[in-house]
Amino acid sequence: MKTLLTSGRRRGSRAAGPFLIVLVAAAIVAFLAGFALFWNVGSRVAGGGFEVGFPHFGGSGAASQVESSPAAQPEYPVTVGFDPIKYRDARYVPVKGIHVSSWIAGSPELLEKQLGLCDRTEINAMVVEVKDDLGFLAYDTDIPLADELGLEDPRIKDIDAFISALNEHNVIPIARIVSFKDDRLAKKRPEWGVQSKNGGLWEDYKGISFLNPYDPRVWDYLVDVAEDAAAKGFREIQFDYVRFPSDGKISDTVYPGKDRPMEDAIAGFLEYARGRLEKRGVWVSADVFGLTVHVKDDLGIGQKVEKVARNVDIVSPMVYPSHYYAGSYNLKDPNSSPYEVVKFAMLDSGRRLDGSGAIVRPWLQDFSLDGVTYGPEQVRAQIRAAEELGYTEWILWDSSVTYTEAALNPE
Repeated sequence: MKTLLTSGRRRGSRAAGPFLIVLVAAAIVAFLAGFALFWNVGSRVAGGGFEVGFPHFGGSGAASQVESSPAAQPEYPVTVGFDPIKYRDARYVPVKGIHVSSWIAGSPELLEKQLGLCDRTEINAMVVEVKDDLGFLAYDTDIPLADELGLEDPRIKDIDAFISALNEHNVIPIARIVSFKDDRLAKKRPEWGVQSKNGGLWEDYKGISFLNPYDPRVWDYLVDVAEDAAAKGFREIQFDYVRFPSDGKISDTVYPGKDRPMEDAIAGFLEYARGRLEKRGVWVSADVFGLTVHVKDDLGIGQKVEKVARNVDIVSPMVYPSHYYAGSYNLKDPNSSPYEVVKFAMLDSGRRLDGSGAIVRPWLQDFSLDGVTYGPEQVRAQIRAAEELGYTEWILWDSSVTYTEAALNPE
């Protein structure tokens, strides 16, 4: 009996072996097929390529399906874009600059001297004349009107090489654009200029004509110049003479198209300019008279400093001590008191412009005038006055471009 039982178990074991192998193989195949089906269906559902239907009971009793529609599908848009304003802001560096004429900028030898000053000192920016106070453009632009009217005087022969040189020395290029003081264009397009009540173009005491700040054609041209500079690589556009005329027989001026106060015309131009320029990732600044931060009105030239500040990124009051009259800030001779003038002016700036959103970056004096010599002590006194009040930016002006290196901190 024992032998029979043992023999039976062996025969059963041998018979079950092939069956188990087939069963396991079938299970594996079924698992793989099910996994593939599940993966395919899941992928199609997730990708919106598979519609799921459910039976619907009611109505006529006929089964129908509720189909998914494109509108019902969840969407997960991925937007890849470039924000020039955020990129601009992320690259911002506080400016300690110098003014450089287009003649200096166009001479490799003379420019090298100024770049050397930047390399050795705290200076990190150059404000360069792109459009001067006669209306000439300093390089060959891509502006059709400039070509048509002969508005270019290309002192900077190779603008790309110039920008590259500044970039190599980590110097910020700022384009100075003299705005409404433009004798050249006014003479070429008299209908764009400030008119005289006696007929023809109005002229100041020096025979210089101004463009009309109320004329939208003037606005467009000035911003075209600014956009061209931005395209060439300038990182900031600085509008100078962004005002109405102040010298000459002002009572004879006539402004065709005048539809608002002067201060609103200037603010409107700056708002329009910034709206076009910030899309190009550049900063917009405006120069204003130093007294604008002290007086309550617009000085009769349209520079109401609060309105200017609301429409630019940087305001630069020209707080040159030599330009203040005797008695200003109770100083007998402001030109001989550089520290005091700048201190009081920047205190005024803070009171007037805090909360405006604009950076205040003063122009400081590095030139001698009216018998008062400015050297290292006088220039540094102005810088110290501004920095003691928390202002980290400033620009030096000297029309002869001979700056006082001893007044500057070494790099």
